[in-house]
Amino acid sequence: MKTTHGSFTIDRTYRAPPDRVFAAWADIETKARWFIGPDGKWKLRRRELDFRVGGQEVLEGEFQGGGTATLFVARYHVIEPGHRIVYAYDVHHGTTHLSVSLATVELLKVAGGGTQMVFTEQAAFLDGKDGTESRRVGTAAHFDRLGEALSR
Repeated sequence: MKTTHGSFTIDRTYRAPPDRVFAAWADIETKARWFIGPDGKWKLRRRELDFRVGGQEVLEGEFQGGGTATLFVARYHVIEPGHRIVYAYDVHHGTTHLSVSLATVELLKVAGGGTQMVFTEQAAFLDGKDGTESRRVGTAAHFDRLGEALSR
């Protein structure tokens, strides 16, 4: 099956300082408020976060009503507190290894104490389909929830 490559960047500005945005990635309880499946459609099975260089993150769940199981497994490669996170991750849907991605999160201080977060993902979709737009939309939804979590 052909591998399809895609990349995208999402640029968000939050009214929280870079250290607080960084903490929302690093703390498992905070991350659980924004890095989740679709509300009301997805049920958590397992969440693990070992947030350190070489550490692993796992998010496993399933779509409700006997739907497809999902598995996200990441390994952290670069962690610069308050500045940058680089990780590689795999996504599985059921028994299908859907994709492998490299993600970079850059946190830039903006006037007034806020943070510009620039997220760039480079993905290899293994099922022959171009999942770039779907992945971008899903990731943007996570970042909408991140904004809500930071405003609390």
